[in-house]
Amino acid sequence: MSQADTSLKTLKLDAFDLLTTPSLRAKLDGSEALTELDGAEIGHLATQLKAFALPAGTVLFKEGEAAGYMGMVLDGRLIVTKRNDEASGKPLYSMSAGKVFGEMAILDGEPRSATVMAPVDTQIALLSREAFDRLCVERPVIALKILRRLGRLLSQRLRRTSGLLVDYLP
Repeated sequence: MSQADTSLKTLKLDAFDLLTTPSLRAKLDGSEALTELDGAEIGHLATQLKAFALPAGTVLFKEGEAAGYMGMVLDGRLIVTKRNDEASGKPLYSMSAGKVFGEMAILDGEPRSATVMAPVDTQIALLSREAFDRLCVERPVIALKILRRLGRLLSQRLRRTSGLLVDYLP
């Protein structure tokens, strides 16, 4: 059984209401994780999300920590790093508005596979595993659409990674 994710409790982030911030709600509409949802479905999902402002330099979570939510970048940028053999972090990629992170937490509940940090002031929307489980019961069509889209995103990432690694095979 996975341990509880306490990363948000320890960060002391500024929360804001996504529903009363139209410019950020519009950015939510453009999230790569939500392309299969219509406006009403995104509106309902927005009631399940928690939005936060990350000051520049904030480490949202570290590789190996418990994972209890996925998120979407609304504004700003996040950098994803992974430890190597020397235990230092190597940057994997940078993500901007519309990108999704931590989606494996919704699917497998395993510890975080990478570290995520905000190099600039960044605004994010988070969907906890509990909120997703609630969606599965109360609005299964929305949950299914999100799962299907996350599956496609993970498949695309795996194909891209496989293409990069093929040159290193004997």
